[in-house]
Amino acid sequence: MTTEWPVEAQISVTKPDERIRLESLDSWLRLDSNFRGRVKLSGIPSEGDLGTAAELLTVAIGSGGVISVLATSLSAWLQQPKKTDITLKVTRPNGTAVEIDAKRATPEEVTELLNRALGAEERATE
Repeated sequence: MTTEWPVEAQISVTKPDERIRLESLDSWLRLDSNFRGRVKLSGIPSEGDLGTAAELLTVAIGSGGVISVLATSLSAWLQQPKKTDITLKVTRPNGTAVEIDAKRATPEEVTELLNRALGAEERATE
């Protein structure tokens, strides 16, 4: 079975200040021309809220090294001041997921984790 591209990666912030951090990551990725038109921020309104709270960032991933570009961009974003206490969860539509702890993940580890979660190796076998 072959995978249809682009695949969507769903990114959530598991702690702390989820909404603010996710909006920050959304803005960060939208500044990169590689992700223009590929990023969508979505959420579910909380009871009593008039708007929606950001809960999920979806990034369309395609061929041509976008996974590596995403890994580099996430690594740079995580290394900014006040981002070191963040944990990101990256999920593929099939449920494959990894968590990236900013305190513990080097840029190389972020790339490896994203490749694993987003199935860079699976493309060759599917």
